[in-house]
Amino acid sequence: MSKELKKKIKLLIKIIFIISAFIIIVNKIDINKLKEIKLIHPTLLILAFITFNLSQIISAMRVHTYLKNINVTPTFKTQLILYYLGMFYNILLPGGIGGDAYKAYKFQKNFEVGYKKIIKALLIDRISGLFAIFFIISVLIFFSRFDMFLIYAIILLITTPFILYFIHKLLFIEFKKSFLKTFVFSLIIQSLQLISFIFIMLSFNIKLHLIDYGILFLISSVVSVIPISIGGVGLRELTFLYAAEYFPINAEVGILAAFLFFVITLISSSIGILFLRSKHV
Repeated sequence: MSKELKKKIKLLIKIIFIISAFIIIVNKIDINKLKEIKLIHPTLLILAFITFNLSQIISAMRVHTYLKNINVTPTFKTQLILYYLGMFYNILLPGGIGGDAYKAYKFQKNFEVGYKKIIKALLIDRISGLFAIFFIISVLIFFSRFDMFLIYAIILLITTPFILYFIHKLLFIEFKKSFLKTFVFSLIIQSLQLISFIFIMLSFNIKLHLIDYGILFLISSVVSVIPISIGGVGLRELTFLYAAEYFPINAEVGILAAFLFFVITLISSSIGILFLRSKHV
């Protein structure tokens, strides 16, 4: 089977999953409840967009920090352009070259560093982000209605930084010296994305139990890593749909907010189009 055919099959599977996910969602939610949700403060959606893109700028700073460890030293302007191009390739051209593969190719070409080292930098960058999500979730549980998970939150809060440190030390030794700085970046990135989601909620004048929705949003961010969707669409919404069966949240509100977060991601990714012919990459 050719690589081109494999890519097309993977894309088809993702499209089928997304369509199936939304069929399930439409059949399970109360459409009348969804219609009752009104956009009250549209300017907050602009703030959500700005906050999300701030998180992407800091994400570029984080990967920039990791890459310095292996002597891949583009200017930050180039790094930022490549980051948005990567988002563009991941979401708006999902059947083509992946965003990470594109960045790895450019870095290898310009700095003559082994492909595996660059991929390791991009991988530990993602891992750092995931552990930051676990850490933030464990903190938020103390202030939520999910107190039944308090003991797990305490364990997660204590162990998360240590586990991430040992992952750096044992598997990504060349990036160990950047552990603390990049973990702080990761906490800021995930906090900004959480704030972006909360701005979306507030735009509908939803003010109750925002921490509960925020925790589920962060959980949906972990779920969205599963490579069966495009940009996490469908996965985030399903997380809220099924969470509503076990926790006292409004599924319709969570699903709508999650979908709008994807729309913001999609619009932000389209910024990459501006750099397709950039001389800086």
